[in-house]
Amino acid sequence: YQVTLTIFRDCYYGSPAAWFDDPASIGVFDANNNFLFQELVGWDPILNDTLDPTLDNECFTVPPDVCVHTTYYSTVITLPYQPGGYQLVYQRCCRNQTIVNLVEPLDVGATYSINIGDQALLECNSSPQFNNWPPLFLCVNQPFQIDQSAVDPDGDSLVYRLCNPLMGADPGNPMPQPPNFPPYDTVPWLGNYGVNDMLNAGMGGVPMTIDPQTGLLTGTPVINGQFVIGICVEEYRNGELIGVSRRDYQVNVGDCGEVTSSFFAPEVICEGLTVAFQNQSNNAENYLWYFDWPNGSATSTEENPVFTYPDTGLYTIMLIAEPGSPCTDTFFSEVHLLPHSLFADFELEQADCVDSLTLQIT
Repeated sequence: YQVTLTIFRDCYYGSPAAWFDDPASIGVFDANNNFLFQELVGWDPILNDTLDPTLDNECFTVPPDVCVHTTYYSTVITLPYQPGGYQLVYQRCCRNQTIVNLVEPLDVGATYSINIGDQALLECNSSPQFNNWPPLFLCVNQPFQIDQSAVDPDGDSLVYRLCNPLMGADPGNPMPQPPNFPPYDTVPWLGNYGVNDMLNAGMGGVPMTIDPQTGLLTGTPVINGQFVIGICVEEYRNGELIGVSRRDYQVNVGDCGEVTSSFFAPEVICEGLTVAFQNQSNNAENYLWYFDWPNGSATSTEENPVFTYPDTGLYTIMLIAEPGSPCTDTFFSEVHLLPHSLFADFELEQADCVDSLTLQIT
């Protein structure tokens, strides 16, 4: 069997000491949880890759604190037939301390395992392969649809479901070689988080679900943070379950950098015809100002322009952030320039002095 192990690590919040194993230990156990042997798989640093998080909406941008490295290990293992089959296991510690849906996430390691049963051994079955990377980033308060389907080389039927990730190694022995013996506990969910609501903890939004036939992952997250989620793919042949593949990974939820147009200027100016505009737009680099909309003759592309009007009056100003882009946004406001009609002055009248002095100011 050719065995491939794909690992992801957080390269922003993750510990620099939690680097990819070299070698990685893949433990082989029998159906009764007895250890048989381990396969030590070396790591080639050239396989270290930084993933580029992408969003379905081109008008959103991923925050700079989202960074994910990935690598993979591959080896060939000979597994002769034996009743009950085998369990292949890799374990590691630790998960990010910044994870919000687990209890004491720094103490909760991870176990990645797959079972190879009797029928799979007899018929040389291959496990399904996911078509796409897992989602690395989701926009808070925005619905998502992400394809997490897989393809089976043998044409077996696949059924998708959300499942509990497994605990693994601990800080005392973060890289066990060989891995600890099965069975493995599931992760401790914090509060109202769980397999039926991994992202929102009952706080609203739309809980994440996966279509059992298509593998389409959907939901609307309402809480910012880092979350652990689990997906299982069940493999059926002639109506019989012959294998389960697990995907356990971390997803980031945060505010997406949507372009918003805004500016500040005094609503009323009683002296002068010059106005300084303060640009308060977000996530934009290009601008187009109209100082007397809908008259298009007075414009500017500066970020914070200063404009002198020809006369007093009521003017409508329009600011377009990212003009010509599919992600453009527009903001309107008015400025009222009033004539300079108030003057400060006073008169002083001096009365005849007797025994007192009186001043009358008008």
